[in-house]
Amino acid sequence: MAVPKDTIWPIEPHTSAKHQILRKYLDAWLPIMGLYNKRIVYIDGFSGPGEYVGGEPGSPVIALESARTHQAKLARDLVFIFIEERPDRVAHLKRLIATLELPAGFTVHVEEGTFAGKLTKLLDDLDAEKKEIAPTFALIDPFGFSGIPYALIKRLLEKNKCEVLITVMVDSINRWLTHPVETIRAHITETFGTEEAVNIALGSGDRAVALKDLYQRQLQKAARFVRYFDMRDHDNRTVYYLFFASNN
Repeated sequence: MAVPKDTIWPIEPHTSAKHQILRKYLDAWLPIMGLYNKRIVYIDGFSGPGEYVGGEPGSPVIALESARTHQAKLARDLVFIFIEERPDRVAHLKRLIATLELPAGFTVHVEEGTFAGKLTKLLDDLDAEKKEIAPTFALIDPFGFSGIPYALIKRLLEKNKCEVLITVMVDSINRWLTHPVETIRAHITETFGTEEAVNIALGSGDRAVALKDLYQRQLQKAARFVRYFDMRDHDNRTVYYLFFASNN
């Protein structure tokens, strides 16, 4: 799966499937959290521009529409944090959100920067003030495998009522396992939180499955409940795994 160069790009079938999973989950999660909490947070760590070439909604719009159109009583305060590194996509997303009619209880932040940098600062600030983050659902959906350090995801999961949905690009990681550049291998180690990931290249068997199993074990150190979806392409080849983790 090539990394798109343009501001917006055509949607892939597996992305459409992922968005269906996201919408179904948010439709259930939002009212449940609203029963017991006055404030809930949705974080999109790699938000993109908010739409695709054909007008299909991106994950930020899907999240906003799930909350905006829900028939159930939701939390009084809904905070949406959309993080995107590219300025052109940030600008596009801001313009798109400005066209939506959002309820008074919605607070939307579109942040230019990296997921790791923005989430680290958010958690650092809360810790410094001795405050807890509100119940949070984080979509962590990068194109590659860098910028999603396991230590940071573990830190988020250790907070009360925080859940994650993470794209783990095992096909791409598998192809880079034996790369001679140390910084590439360091990204893989950081993503998994252990050097066991790069050592998979020394073993036998299906390396993509071994990477999936390792990531699942790592998440299980931070979350009681870990599930995954196997996302495949037209040739029935696994492109990535979509991991869900929660302690509730």
